[in-house]
Amino acid sequence: MSDYSPPSPPRWLTAGVVALLVASFAYSVLVAHQPLLGLLPAFVVGVCYFAWRVLAALEAIAARD
Repeated sequence: MSDYSPPSPPRWLTAGVVALLVASFAYSVLVAHQPLLGLLPAFVVGVCYFAWRVLAALEAIAARD
């Protein structure tokens, strides 16, 4: 195995995103009474994170050659 380690997001960014997701879910449940509305931002963040990891993996593969 190689010594390459993919970049990870900073802890402050992760904490901020989690805080925003919790706040949006709390708003959607307590104020709007639509729990599925709170899952949409979490889905978008998850898709963006997955895309970022795929891009990092492709760049690592391309850099090996």
